[in-house]
Amino acid sequence: MLGRSLGRYKLVEQLGRGGMGTVYRAEDPRLERDVAIKVVRDDVLAEDASRRRFRLEARALSRLIHPNIATLFDLDTEGDTDFLVLEFVPGTTLAGILAAGPLPEPRARAIAIEVASALQAAHEQGIVHRDLKPSNIAITPRGSAKVLDFGLAAFLPGARLDSASPTMSGGGALTGTAAYMAPEQIADRPIDARTDLHALGVVLFEMLAGRRPFQADETVALLYKIANDPAPLLRTFAHGASRDLEAVVARCLAKAPEQRFPDALALAQALRSPEPANVSVSGIRMPASDSSDATDGFRSLIVQPFENRSGDPTQEFFADGLTDALINDLAQIAALRVISRTSAMRLKGAAKTLPEIARDLGVQYVVEGSALRVQDRVRITVQLIDALADRGLWAKTYDRDLVDILTLQSDVASAIAEEIRVKVTPAEQKRLLPRGPVNVHAHVAYLRGRSLWNRWSAEAQYEAIACFEEALRHDPQYAVAYAGLADCYVTLGSTLAGSPGETYPRAREAALRGLAIDPDSAELHAALAGVHLHDWEWAASESEFLRALALNPGYGWAHSRYALHMATVGRGAEAYAEATRALEMDPLSLISHTVVGDVLFWSRRFEESIAYYKRCHEMDPAFGPGNTDYARSLEFV
Repeated sequence: MLGRSLGRYKLVEQLGRGGMGTVYRAEDPRLERDVAIKVVRDDVLAEDASRRRFRLEARALSRLIHPNIATLFDLDTEGDTDFLVLEFVPGTTLAGILAAGPLPEPRARAIAIEVASALQAAHEQGIVHRDLKPSNIAITPRGSAKVLDFGLAAFLPGARLDSASPTMSGGGALTGTAAYMAPEQIADRPIDARTDLHALGVVLFEMLAGRRPFQADETVALLYKIANDPAPLLRTFAHGASRDLEAVVARCLAKAPEQRFPDALALAQALRSPEPANVSVSGIRMPASDSSDATDGFRSLIVQPFENRSGDPTQEFFADGLTDALINDLAQIAALRVISRTSAMRLKGAAKTLPEIARDLGVQYVVEGSALRVQDRVRITVQLIDALADRGLWAKTYDRDLVDILTLQSDVASAIAEEIRVKVTPAEQKRLLPRGPVNVHAHVAYLRGRSLWNRWSAEAQYEAIACFEEALRHDPQYAVAYAGLADCYVTLGSTLAGSPGETYPRAREAALRGLAIDPDSAELHAALAGVHLHDWEWAASESEFLRALALNPGYGWAHSRYALHMATVGRGAEAYAEATRALEMDPLSLISHTVVGDVLFWSRRFEESIAYYKRCHEMDPAFGPGNTDYARSLEFV
């Protein structure tokens, strides 16, 4: 039907197809806007009674005016074709976003809260969605969630349909999408608002774990599992998820409706301020909490800067590069909180005992090491320490050719994860597999470039660019060198040390060239996200940030930049949660403190922002971004 007109609307693009009909993007020439047109299948309205019922239901749905629901504007007929005119929601669906992997917990909570708010508005009108799923949740370019497609809705007595006949989609048929159905739908028992809460629990599980709670190859087997098997606990698959959120999801997935939240409003409140996870939640007993990370299945550690054993100060970058690489490998494990590089490097030469470091940074374990490079051979010694007890747990020395450095890093990270018995998912295990030999000259140039990039000065950025370009001359397929180039150009552009009109296009080109070589590089996705953010490409920016964090959940730099993205598009509460999470990963980082201050400033929480800028100033009185933003907040107090 593309190119055809229905009424005054011209159909220009097919958006999707469902049980009730096909949805198109259409042009409305009168109001000069895009709308969504849902063309209803002929067989759905084959009888006059069905058509009358359809019009009554459309009238009820038109009353759903809510910022998180796509609005129904009109119902019309062209010849024998009935169609609905709906709000067109630009952006993508939640299903499209989840195709790249699970979401950070603050983002998943925020989406679920907005969906719960939409459901509450529908339920108050006596309307149950019955087909809530990621493909029916749109995410706008600014990150807001909108619930779509009430085509399979059930209308309860409060719907004010002015009719006592059964709903069009009723009649005993199994209605909805199997994976998101509640047990009462499968058993053809009465449904109510709590049926939608079960579906939202499945969606929330999927947002955090990257998979649904119940899976099977055959639909019949899947339906049996949903109806009879206990739902798995969230952290069985989402190892880094919080215990309170696990309790919320478990309550949503309860078999009996009376064990779920009483309404969507209560669920939204629980997502904002969840009940303690160590109490019984409406008959569902959660595992008792414990202050020990070991009981929780979650671990925390810091990798101390490796000692340079070469005796040559010019080789310091090599020891720092090994530190950085090991942090990066370990940070990919979601059940492991790894202190980021910036904070680790600030401890270099610090006269602190291990128990003091553990208490100050809130970690259990410390990894110490040394590195000795002699031409094309490297020896590293690594020790894992229980920091609170100040007791060594494991130590090993590795002698390798420098071409095998990536395999060496993977071996060390895997050995540490095994020693502290942290849960590693199959996807994480795959990312930690040995990655083969490297070009020695390219790798050394890359490490030198990263050491320079971390200095933040304009001069260091240009020197780092020369190093990354040298690495690519030695090995044009060395993808992480493109990430280094992109990061340097983004830094130059964001600090105005270089012309944004020149640096950001160069950053984009470098990131895209690197991703063509390695599409699973978190560093490259984060760099490209920064370019999209500068160009106000909100949806693309968010997609790239989420992809980066799915690949490396512990990437503190990406968390900080993503917080700035959310603050820029007006999502202050989410931005603050993300910024503080980044600060937990990098508690001694000047830029992480500044970012928390910035998101508070943009939320007009000026006095709170000053506390973070003050802390930044205390750590380094000469840090320019912190001082500039500190002065800006003082103007508003």
